[in-house]
Amino acid sequence: MSKLEIVVGDCIKSDFPDFDVCVANMPYQISSPFVFKLLLHRKFRCAVLMFQKEFAERLYAKPGDKLYCRLSANTQLMARVAHVLKVGKNNFKPPPKVDSSVVRIEPMNHA
Repeated sequence: MSKLEIVVGDCIKSDFPDFDVCVANMPYQISSPFVFKLLLHRKFRCAVLMFQKEFAERLYAKPGDKLYCRLSANTQLMARVAHVLKVGKNNFKPPPKVDSSVVRIEPMNHA
């Protein structure tokens, strides 16, 4: 039995399979719906995800930070979020118009 399964498809419209770890770089326009679907799934140990830099900064912003918002509060209510690394646009060919960041998300009540 393989420990790795690659799932291709529309993750917003599909049910998530059982998994322990999620590693993903999805289209940035589905970042918010993906995060909330992932957090509602709750049956995972951690997720390492790449997002547009500004979105990632809002995910891990703390109360009082300029970027702290409803996204920050709702995400951090359900999970621990940590910045892992910044990925500059020049690391891609062709370079996109935005920088990216990798974050680690661990649900508070891992089932």
